[in-house]
Amino acid sequence: MEAGVRLNLTKTIRSAKTGMLLPREGTLVSVTENLGRTLLLVSFEGGQSEYLFEDEVELQHSNPALPEYDMGARAHI
Repeated sequence: MEAGVRLNLTKTIRSAKTGMLLPREGTLVSVTENLGRTLLLVSFEGGQSEYLFEDEVELQHSNPALPEYDMGARAHI
């Protein structure tokens, strides 16, 4: 993963700093390896940043598949 990638949390997580629940969406800032674990620094709306584990986030699907429409005879060219 590279910095700037949008992420979604896979579960509800409470901030270790503030005790508040973290937003569901964030942006990856950096990746750090520590004691054999991979930690992701994720920035959330409002300037809050938290370290999370890889299994706590997933890549955000920013380009959802467009619905397919049957245009048939009503298609305008």
